[in-house]
Amino acid sequence: MKAIWVIENVKKDNSFYDEFKLILLFASVTLWKRYHPNHTTVLYCDEMTEKYLSNLGVFKLWDHIRHLSYPEKINREQFWSSCKTKIISETTEPIVVVDHDFLIYTNIDKHLKDKVLYSYDELSYPWYPEKHDQWCAKLSNPVEIEVDLSANVSLFYLPDPKFANRYGKRTLKNHEEFTAMDFDNLNPNYMIFSEQLMLKQMLVLENIPHGTLTTNVFDNNERRFIEAINMYGIWDRENSALYYRHYGFDKRFKNKEDKKFETDYLYRCINSGKKIDIKLLKSKIHESSSRKLD
Repeated sequence: MKAIWVIENVKKDNSFYDEFKLILLFASVTLWKRYHPNHTTVLYCDEMTEKYLSNLGVFKLWDHIRHLSYPEKINREQFWSSCKTKIISETTEPIVVVDHDFLIYTNIDKHLKDKVLYSYDELSYPWYPEKHDQWCAKLSNPVEIEVDLSANVSLFYLPDPKFANRYGKRTLKNHEEFTAMDFDNLNPNYMIFSEQLMLKQMLVLENIPHGTLTTNVFDNNERRFIEAINMYGIWDRENSALYYRHYGFDKRFKNKEDKKFETDYLYRCINSGKKIDIKLLKSKIHESSSRKLD
């Protein structure tokens, strides 16, 4: 199995490389490899990120590093996940795509079979654009809404390359068209409209077998899992917390103490892989941050 991470510096400056964001990525791949030692791990990144991470000496965390480049005319800052979608649109084999803020605490190989698998279902509204949003209606291939749910793809397993390519290409096309519309309230919610809400509709309308890690549905407005459940998830919300964590909204810390606690925890996760000198890594990250401030 190939597990991939994709990161693109959409800001095109060093402020993009926040310490917490970096070590969350490093912890993500470290834990994945710990519980899935036979998987091939791949990082796709743009040239600027490749140079930055090379200076930190962290490439040994992945089995392969691949250059990321794509020509689509997309507003990268608003549609920052397009880099991930580009890889999906071109895959020739089953892949599991892991977000940089997703941590795994168990082996899930037995669930990576013939079904599409993603993290959890989300309530679509009012977080996503409404069903009759004027800009969504202008897409050359408007999304047919069958269920008021979206598929959170912080973990995303795609067993069928043909479906992955078709889904990825359609998502990229939507992002290009939204970018060309250039309307005043263009925002990342239009990104997840294609990436997550459209995906759920495709799976349902085309009767494509799929499952989730968590049975409970997530309410973005309340920022928590609610009582509503599906019948195709693996764990309930309590057990899910034992087996994986998607930071998502949790990256918005209430105070410095919380952030320090999580930062220390992530360094311990990285250290568990025994591939990185943590003291040296901290020194290099802090040295890079100092240069950014100068």
